[in-house]
Amino acid sequence: MMLFFKAVKALGLLPAIYAQAGIFKVEESSSASPSSSASLSIISEEIAEPSSSSRLSEIEIIRGVNLGGVFLIEPFIRPSLFDQFNSSDTSDTPVDEWTFSAALGKEEAKRQLEDHWDTFVTKDHLEALAENGINWIRIPVGYWAFNLTDDEPFVDGQLPYIERILGWAQETGLKVELDLHGAPGSQNGYDNSGHRVTPEWLHARINVDRTLDALRKMSLLAVEWEDVVYGIQVLNEPSRWKWPVADILEFYNEAYDLVRGITNDVYFMIHDTFLGPNDWSTLVSSNWTHALMDTHIYQMFDNYIITLNESAHINMVSTMAENVTRFDRTNIGVVVGEFSAATHDCTKYINGLGRGSRWEGTLEYVDHPLCPFESCSCTGDYGSDYTQFSDHYKRFLRRYIDAQLSIYDQELAGWFYWNFRTESAPEWDYLLGVEQGWIPKFPRTAIPKSIEEEVSATDL
Repeated sequence: MMLFFKAVKALGLLPAIYAQAGIFKVEESSSASPSSSASLSIISEEIAEPSSSSRLSEIEIIRGVNLGGVFLIEPFIRPSLFDQFNSSDTSDTPVDEWTFSAALGKEEAKRQLEDHWDTFVTKDHLEALAENGINWIRIPVGYWAFNLTDDEPFVDGQLPYIERILGWAQETGLKVELDLHGAPGSQNGYDNSGHRVTPEWLHARINVDRTLDALRKMSLLAVEWEDVVYGIQVLNEPSRWKWPVADILEFYNEAYDLVRGITNDVYFMIHDTFLGPNDWSTLVSSNWTHALMDTHIYQMFDNYIITLNESAHINMVSTMAENVTRFDRTNIGVVVGEFSAATHDCTKYINGLGRGSRWEGTLEYVDHPLCPFESCSCTGDYGSDYTQFSDHYKRFLRRYIDAQLSIYDQELAGWFYWNFRTESAPEWDYLLGVEQGWIPKFPRTAIPKSIEEEVSATDL
């Protein structure tokens, strides 16, 4: 079957094969804007037996960036989408993609989201990433792009835009990880799952089945774009506080069998559920092949770590990475799937729309400011206007990023920065950070003269 698939691809016969199999294929050139009226059908048939390829053994270190907030919108990445509501009754204000779509209705939500999909990420962005030494992108996608029911407020139509990005990645030499970022019922209750609600994902088998169906269709998309898609993450940040790790592991094993039943040519990627990769040493199946454990390392969401001074934040990098670098399963590597330059939570909506910050002491359950200074204010170095950043702070950001990359880039399978761009969150904006000099290009570049200053250890 696989030989047949290769043959028809070489002969240019795939469109007809895909049409018969129910697999979409966008015929426009990759630089064209996808049409919302394009004739697409949902992937519904497996068309190739899994191959056995050695290509995954030959891949260099992953140096990646997330395309977050594109196909699963998050308030802190693009606050303007949510600021349009400006309701005095915060109980009715949309806080995630579910409530955003419900508030606007499907027709208007689709109009706004199609404009967002069409403009928020462009080929120029991917070319800039590649020029700066990035070799992978991670594309977070909600399940509703693949499996949407009529009673859900979400809208679909993402697939032609995803394919357009895959085409750009192909042209710019970027490898792609497809990341299922939101599951039915919400796997964690965060807005980054698409629905900020008490998570119900594993409470109903139908949710698991729909998740697996989305993964099946995602895997078939990977087969279609086999020269571009090199990884599939089966679910982002499932909550171990809500469900036993054993239950999440059972899902991972089901997902592994499903993905490997379709393709062996992608990395099978799982999230550590914030348990820490080293704690998974005895849990992950020794039979898994080409598997990666995804861990996310942030220093601003912990009530103690956020109180540290700059020097302590840099020292904390190696402390937090220790559990990761000690992971000793020989059949599974570790990649830091998310990290950033931020050490504060002043960023607008970073804790969720309508919620405050630990930094200023306005977050629920925080009874006093937690910044390391006598006066705590989300302005200046800790505000949203990077033109107000001091040279000292930009120097710290560079040292903080260098400290992280010195570990992630040398001792692990690689990393993905979160995020490629934002509207008003400078420390989370990779392209801005490179432009301003606090994120290095690859091969590693020196600190730009514009932000050089002599900073002693005691100053930090």
